Amino acid sequence: MTLSRSNTRSKPQLVGAACLLLSAPVVIAGTLLTPTLSDDAAAQVAGLTAHRGAAVAGLTLTSVALLLQVVGIIWLALTAARNSPKLALAGGAFGVAGAFIVMFENGIQASLPSVVSAMSGSSASSATSVVDRIGSSTAAALDPLSLLGDLGLILLGVAAIRFGAPRAAAVVLTVGAIAEGAGFGSAMKALVVVGFALVFLAAAVIVRAAFARSDARTATATQPAQAIGV
Repeated sequence: MTLSRSNTRSKPQLVGAACLLLSAPVVIAGTLLTPTLSDDAAAQVAGLTAHRGAAVAGLTLTSVALLLQVVGIIWLALTAARNSPKLALAGGAFGVAGAFIVMFENGIQASLPSVVSAMSGSSASSATSVVDRIGSSTAAALDPLSLLGDLGLILLGVAAIRFGAPRAAAVVLTVGAIAEGAGFGSAMKALVVVGFALVFLAAAVIVRAAFARSDARTATATQPAQAIGV
């Protein structure tokens, strides 16, 4: 009796892996649509005035990507926990915390298109002043804490080595996490895109390693049954 690979993987496992893989391409699309990544209020007002639809679409895609990332991080942390529980717990906690902090910041940013639209009859300086006050609110103080998400990914990459992922995948994941974090911090779209592209490549290798381990364990578990003719 031989089990097919599709029968060795549960739906939660497939969903978690899919979310981990999809999050990077979705956030790349959202980043490319967003008029500007700058924290400068004048640049934000100019971008929202000229490209309001693109700004809303970009913010929506980024929010979707964060939800996918949370599910993917939880799956990867649970997968890695068997071989490296402490690293998996720390990586999962930091990754999810960082994602939720960015979600909160996005919630603040979601009000900006409406604010700029409502002030379309006012002077640009008035709209800029309002956007600047919003950007200088408590949410802005959380920017450094959003880096917890990058730290979480790095720790999970190290934990993935323990269940068979190549060391190169962990290195690429680390470089990608640092690059996208630096890209957002410096408002450089190209760096963000490259960073998340590296994260996607590393995640693909890690998912493959996780599935290989799952297949191997299932095959080992079925050997006694095969030996007695089941």
